[in-house]
Amino acid sequence: MSSGSSAGMTTITVRVTYQRNHRPAPGLRVELISPFGGVADIRTTDGNGGATFDGVSSGRYQVRVSGPDVETTTSEPIETGGSQGGPYITESIQVRLTETAGGEVSGPALAPIVPEAAKQEFKLGSKEMDKKRWQEAKDHFQKAIAAFPKYAEALNNLGLVEIQLKDGKDAVEAFRTATQIDPTLQQANLYLGQFYYENLRYKEAEPYLLRAAADRPKSAQILTALANVELQNGETALALTNARKVPSLANHKQFAVSHLIVAQALTGRGQDDEIAKEYEEYLKEAPDSSLAPRVKDALAKLKSK
Repeated sequence: MSSGSSAGMTTITVRVTYQRNHRPAPGLRVELISPFGGVADIRTTDGNGGATFDGVSSGRYQVRVSGPDVETTTSEPIETGGSQGGPYITESIQVRLTETAGGEVSGPALAPIVPEAAKQEFKLGSKEMDKKRWQEAKDHFQKAIAAFPKYAEALNNLGLVEIQLKDGKDAVEAFRTATQIDPTLQQANLYLGQFYYENLRYKEAEPYLLRAAADRPKSAQILTALANVELQNGETALALTNARKVPSLANHKQFAVSHLIVAQALTGRGQDDEIAKEYEEYLKEAPDSSLAPRVKDALAKLKSK
């Protein structure tokens, strides 16, 4: 770990790699643990395994990294501000893949050697996809997977083809298998996150939405869905962090419900003024929504206290 030497606000940059091969670990949750033990902030590692916390006040913090298929890992205490801390700190953390992920000899950080026969079937399948000949494409991708069962890209494309063939069950299975091999596959994570979200299976949706948000951090739609999932899973601090990002993003008015997520996360904390502001913002952005009458009633009750 390296640090500067001046007092004041600190920027903490986290670099997460896999322990065995030292390659970047994308799509993992990074929590900044406050001196009091709570979650001060949260990020998701980008494609290079990086995450940054700006404006961290003086104190003794820790960084906790978790996610699908890795063992939760917590850093040693990090001093910020004062004579021992500094304006810029870099914390490097190595994580281990769990046994259920196939051990550290597998995983997304290792590039598999694909047999030539599997590659050829994949190319043929891709050509059929371009022609929208879905059944023919499916046959080729299945042959590619038969030749090389850990062919994540072929499994991902098979999932896309199954969607076109209206076979949701097989699409889910293909995408799930693909992400077990390579957790960074964008299309697979988006589809699985949406699938579990729409079926109200919030625990299962969360890891896929986390990965999708890491890949598309400026998507108001993904962040809103992730915040709602975290709220439903009882992770109010995480829900607040992500829902509060939405209003600064493009097309945020289409996802005005993010204000209601913030309001619900603040309920019971004695922050009625903040809740009222969120209700007012929602009504400005979605005055004709089906939820507007209920929000107006809730706002009136708050102001009458």
